[in-house]
Amino acid sequence: MSGGPKRNPDSLNTFGVVVVGICGAVMVYVAITALQAFYMNDTSELQTMQDYGGQDTTAKSHKAAEMENIEITASNPAAAGQQQTYHVKVEHAMKLIADEASKPGWDPTHLVPALQPATKPTVQPKFGRPIPLAPAAAAGSGAGSAAPVQESPSPPAAGTITPPPPAQPNAPAMTGSGGHAP
Repeated sequence: MSGGPKRNPDSLNTFGVVVVGICGAVMVYVAITALQAFYMNDTSELQTMQDYGGQDTTAKSHKAAEMENIEITASNPAAAGQQQTYHVKVEHAMKLIADEASKPGWDPTHLVPALQPATKPTVQPKFGRPIPLAPAAAAGSGAGSAAPVQESPSPPAAGTITPPPPAQPNAPAMTGSGGHAP
């Protein structure tokens, strides 16, 4: 066996094999993740539409109709025998009310011309949480008598909840001219 050059013994480069194997695994993982991200991004809108079937179209159409009502000027449908009414832009309506309020002799109880003047109070004119007025007295109470003035309770401490004061069921109603008792 004396022929030829001397060969090096076979040795396996273990470190090189491990490095190439780890790098290959990382590259495969990165490629799979990138493809999934691309696929999900490409199909997410389609999948959402398939899952939910455009459930927001009703809400969007209602929103569009509401915005149309406050952003355009048009006539309202009138019933037979009724006066024709119109709706205007909100900004224009605010300007009309401000112009009307700046005129001398303006009645603040009649803000909405289509409604009766608002002359009947519903809450006591006191600072803080509104306190409702007592309901109207029962029918059959004496004429010409005035209802006793009810003193409102002091405001509750912060963080406490108190029920409204009980109504007086048999309190006589105020009658007569001008609301004053004779």
